[in-house]
Amino acid sequence: MVSIPYLDKADLGPLADAAASWGALPAKYEALQREFEQRVINHLKGHWEGDAATAAFATMESARTEYANAATEAGRIAKLLGDAHTEFAAFQKQLQALLDEARADSFHVSEDGAIKDVDSRWDSPTASASPGFATERKGKLDSLSSRLTRVLELATAADEAASAALERDANGDSRSFNTSVYTSLDAVEIDQATAIAAKGDRATDAELDQLNRILHANSEDSDFTTGFYDKLGPHKTLDFYANLTAQADEEPDSRRFKEVQELQKNLGHSLATATDPDKQPHLSDAWNAELRAQGAQKFTVSDNPGYPYQPYGYQVLGGILRYGEYDSHFLTPIARHAVSLEAENPDIWIENSPRGSLNEDITSNPSGRGGDGFDPMTGILEGLGHSPDAAEDFFTGDVIAYHRDGTVDPGGDVRVDHGDGRKDVDSYLDYFTDPDRDWVPDTASRDLEESAKATRYGPDALGHALEAAVSGRAYDDLDGPPVKHSEGQAELMHDVVDRFGNDPGLISLKDGGALSPMTDSLGNMTAEYMWDVQKAMAGDSDNFTTYGKDAGLQDLNDGPLSTFIGAVSKDPDAYGAIGNAQQAVTTQVVTGALDGRTGGEVPTDKVKDLVAPGALISGIMEESRSQAVYDDRIASDEEFNKGLETGDKWVGRVVGMGTSKIPVAGDAVGWVVEDIQAAVVEHYTRDSGDEAGDEARHELESKRETGAQAIKDATATAGREAGLTEGQITDLGDAVYHQANLDYGDGRNRARGL
Repeated sequence: MVSIPYLDKADLGPLADAAASWGALPAKYEALQREFEQRVINHLKGHWEGDAATAAFATMESARTEYANAATEAGRIAKLLGDAHTEFAAFQKQLQALLDEARADSFHVSEDGAIKDVDSRWDSPTASASPGFATERKGKLDSLSSRLTRVLELATAADEAASAALERDANGDSRSFNTSVYTSLDAVEIDQATAIAAKGDRATDAELDQLNRILHANSEDSDFTTGFYDKLGPHKTLDFYANLTAQADEEPDSRRFKEVQELQKNLGHSLATATDPDKQPHLSDAWNAELRAQGAQKFTVSDNPGYPYQPYGYQVLGGILRYGEYDSHFLTPIARHAVSLEAENPDIWIENSPRGSLNEDITSNPSGRGGDGFDPMTGILEGLGHSPDAAEDFFTGDVIAYHRDGTVDPGGDVRVDHGDGRKDVDSYLDYFTDPDRDWVPDTASRDLEESAKATRYGPDALGHALEAAVSGRAYDDLDGPPVKHSEGQAELMHDVVDRFGNDPGLISLKDGGALSPMTDSLGNMTAEYMWDVQKAMAGDSDNFTTYGKDAGLQDLNDGPLSTFIGAVSKDPDAYGAIGNAQQAVTTQVVTGALDGRTGGEVPTDKVKDLVAPGALISGIMEESRSQAVYDDRIASDEEFNKGLETGDKWVGRVVGMGTSKIPVAGDAVGWVVEDIQAAVVEHYTRDSGDEAGDEARHELESKRETGAQAIKDATATAGREAGLTEGQITDLGDAVYHQANLDYGDGRNRARGL
């Protein structure tokens, strides 16, 4: 890889001079060609005839052509060198800007790329002990490191491409001038990458390594990615990847398998760039249509007739789609087409999987995350989970029928038979949450326990897709700012709560509900819409301002909303997300009520009303946690405590959705946010061990106290932020404490269906 000192100090002036010199040559060659024509060819024409003249004129014509070819070659070399200079100069500028940023922010970058934090504030016990400070500095260091690596990778790929282009002799043994010299580094890399891909499973490990380096460096370059996929074509793309994965499973611990794992990621991110219609250039609709046409076609990955797996195109593509953020124009039709195929034959994927074969290492998903890839719907849903616009369009749009070849069936209906007769699919949410839908055990293992585990991957991916659809962010985007909820997102969230609030058995962790693996996602979605939840539980109060469009959860506050929260809160991660979000909203809404009240009358009754929804939620959550730990035995206190810690990211997000003046500044959150996070951990963490049921009831009563104290803490934090006196804070805290006790009990009763 190109080193930091080399790129930083490289003198690019000679390269620019060389490009300019080559750029001046075409005009000179063209002038020589004209002079040769005028002084030699034209001078002899009409004055020389016979066999010797004919031979001579043929030779002179070849010479004239060579002048033209020389001009063409010089011009193309000039463009190549100019492109190389432009790219190298851009990379150098990016590197130098990063180095300046590092120095300005007290980071030292060594010549080998290692970064050390030399901020003098680490010498201060107060600063270095602050979690916010440590998190902020680590985030900055990680960002610098990844951006530096990225620049060096790009520069290395460009350097290798330039070298290959200048060494290339397209004329072979011919001594003529070369008129097909590359004019850009992208063109070089496209040819290099497609040449390796064309070899399929015959590509060497070194060649796969080169392909990965080229793809990774250019994964965000639409000129390269579009050229690469366009030249390779949909069929060859899938055939190449299918054969590599089939071969790689023979040695899952080998270097080759690791290269194929890396290739899976790089193909995905590159495909996302190439299919983005907002980028120029991008792949055509015809290319996309041909890719869909391959979805229901089988690919031969072994000449051995006994090989147990010849995958469908979508079973191959599903592995690639797990990586990258895709535009809806590309991904939504694929998802709709796949549903049409499933609806026509619900067993299409399970019938074409190698389950029960002697080879348990077969895979279409070398990453090893979320199944072996025999169920392409898992990969498609993961793709939607990283593509929020596509996810929203898919789940909120109309159900559209597709022919087997991937074209729209204008007059067709999507109807499915899960064993109880064919019925219409009214929405894609209904389709995926149908209790009669079977999820493919996505594994080649014959082990029954492994097979049972593998049925969880699809529902988990469904949760990821729905997270993206209702939030406007990729499900694993931990640092992105909140996105105001659109009408479609809010309506979808309403439908999700309605669906599971009326049929909580689908997500029952105790009973192994078919969709129980997605409860952590449902917890994140609830946290995302915590303003809407509390607004509904406050009787649709205008004191709670939703972030964007209102999800209308008031309509479900007669049972389904509480049932939904109770069922979801039995998952430790969901519990942590909901608990942190609830505390954040409660603190912020009280802050809003107290804003500007310094020295004036404190609106005690209003604040009591504002804390009531949070206390209700607290009661529901604690009842559910108790049932999960003591009654159902599906999780431990340790797991719930961990969920509180990992869920603290929701505090900053939810505060960012509010309207009061709680400070949130990038990665360095304000003191209020840290206070909220600390209060959640302090009041909701517990370790009750293996106490008996009656002791569990006693523990729940004690949680009434700590829950009320948590609400009291939220009020105190809001009061300090608003500038109230300590006396006012104490009086207000006592009032909300008593109110919280009452509403906590109401919440527990709701969770028990009373």
